[in-house]
Order: sequence, then C-alpha cells, then structure tokens
Amino acid sequence: MWQAGIPQHAKSHSFLMHSILSTSAYHLSCAYARPLQRQQERSQDVLAIKEDVMPVPASQGVSPDYTEWQTRQSNRYERYALDQQRLAFYSYIPNLSALNSQNHEALCAATVLLSINAVASTQNRYTSPALESQHASPIDDWLEISILVRGVDAITRNDADKIVNGPLQPLYSYRHIEPSNDSAVGDVESQVKRIVSPYILSALDELAPAIEHCTSSEADKEILQAALVLLRASFAVVAVNPEHDSVVMVWSNLLDAHFFPLVKRREPMALILLAYSMVLLKKFRDRWWVGELSTKILRDVAGLLTLLDERDEEQRSEQVVEGDCARTHSPLQRYSDGASVPTAGMAKWTHLLEWPLRESRKSGASCIW
Repeated sequence: MWQAGIPQHAKSHSFLMHSILSTSAYHLSCAYARPLQRQQERSQDVLAIKEDVMPVPASQGVSPDYTEWQTRQSNRYERYALDQQRLAFYSYIPNLSALNSQNHEALCAATVLLSINAVASTQNRYTSPALESQHASPIDDWLEISILVRGVDAITRNDADKIVNGPLQPLYSYRHIEPSNDSAVGDVESQVKRIVSPYILSALDELAPAIEHCTSSEADKEILQAALVLLRASFAVVAVNPEHDSVVMVWSNLLDAHFFPLVKRREPMALILLAYSMVLLKKFRDRWWVGELSTKILRDVAGLLTLLDERDEEQRSEQVVEGDCARTHSPLQRYSDGASVPTAGMAKWTHLLEWPLRESRKSGASCIW
C-alpha cells in the first residue's frame, strides 16, 4: 500500500506528495535527534542506516562536535519537514472542502501522514530541557494531535463503505473488535472482558467510583464515565491489533468531542484517564514517530496532580489550625463551568496514578502485554 498504491495517488495529488516528503524529513530529523545513550544501545542499527543514507564524519564517538553536527542535521530536516507540511496544507484544505471520488483516498492517506507528522513534530521538543521549556505542555501536544487524527474519521464518514473496504482498508483495522462465535456474548463489553487481561480491567474498574466522587457536575461525570468505557474498549482493540500503527491513537478516535475541553482545562479526573491511556501509547514507543511522548505526558500529568494534592493538603492544614472554627469538610474547588471537586476524605489524586506510572517503568517480559 505505502510502496505502490499511495505513491501512485501522490503523482496526481500534490498535497499527498508533500505529506510523504514531510514524513520522510521528520524521520530523518528524529534519527539525528535521538539521544546519544539510545544511539549507543542501538549502535549497530543506527550505523547501518547512516552508512546507507547519511554522510557520517570520520569520528563515531560522542564528542561535542559530533553532537553539534547531529543537532544541525536534525534541525535542517525538521525545517524541511515543516516546509513540506505547509505546502501540503495549501492544497489539502481546499480539496477537503471538495471531497469527491477522485480525491477521497488521497485525502485519507494524507490525513494519516499529517497525523504521524503531528506526533513526530513533538520528538525534538523532548531532547533537552532547554528545548522542552520553549514549547507547550505535552498534554497540549496530545490535544492537537487528537484533533488531527480524528480528521481521518471525519473524512471516511462521507464515503465509509468504499474507503474502509477499498485499498486503504489496512489503515482502518482498528475500527472493529472481532465478534465472538457465541452470540450470547456479542456485545462490546463482553468482548472487552474476553480479550483484555483481568489485571488491566481491575485497574480500570477502580476509576469508575473515583469518577463518581470527583465532581458535582452530572454532565462531566457522564462524559468521564463514557471515556472510561471507551478506554476499556481501546485496550481490547490494541490487544487484537498489537502491532498495527492504525491503533496508536485509537482512544482519541473513539472519544466524544466533549472530553477534550475537560483535558484542556486540566480537570483532574480527565488527566488521570489520559494518564491511563498512555499505557497504550507506550506500547508503540519504538515507532520512530512516537518515541517518549507517553512518558512526557505522564510526567506532566503527575506534576499537575502533585501540585493539586499539595494545595489541597495546605487547605486542610489551614482548617485544622482554625481550631473550633474548623470545618469538617474542605472547600470545593470551583471551575469556570460551575463544576466542583469535593476533596474531603478522598485519596490523593496522585494515588490514582500509581498504576500507569508503575506500568510505564516496565519493559520486556515484565510488560502487561
């Protein structure tokens, strides 16, 4: 598909050709930006690639000069990737508003590539603290990436049967969990229980009661519970298609659009669900375009919730100092939409992060997969 079918479409659709070139440039940029310790761990693979496609200085050590050279090369390819991506969008957007049978497959392929590029564009931001401080939060990166990947679904809905069952079918394998032969357990929840490890389901089940106590807004509770149900289904989709790139952002594709504003305003329970989804994203960390994004998002969430826990602890301490005037319940944290968080008697937010943080440190045989 990527070697013949999609390049053939690119000959007559400039936005797809520019998207392919942008993805290629991001690949080279990420290869040069890869931290030196990872280069040493994978020296044989990296050197083999360099001998074929990259001019390499005589010294293969980790000298400052070599590191500076790598940085220059990475920045060079990143600039080229951004230029190609801008050119892709110039013709991509007009074609998107004029979707037809001649351009729909090319648009779908370009949308997939632009989504990959969105993830890949974050990689250089995390190669050093100095670069990381110049950019938005990894959580905001996830929000932007999610908007792009959901664009694939928006396009396919216009001609779903033709696209999903056509040459691009491999791009959409994440859409279905294979039905059970037993019709009595044909519903999605039964399929999830059949496919997903009880260890994972047990961890996810603990979030349901936490959602019920995290906010006074019934609307937010409904959104969060629905997101949890879709997260369970996402673990099943990845379990069925563990090596397929199309499932990397499956939870983002399935989510209701109302969930994203909760993340944007840093609703604690939404951040916790996001953290749990990073266990899925971590499975694909060896993809050159995914890298350590899941780790960065987890750290960002943990930092925000730690600050919230510290603030709640300060509030409780102040109430104790008040003596006879102390209230038995801590105040509600008010949000702009009127929702609130009753913190009295609850476990700390960071306690709910123990499972995804623990899983993020596992590798190899100890992994849940």
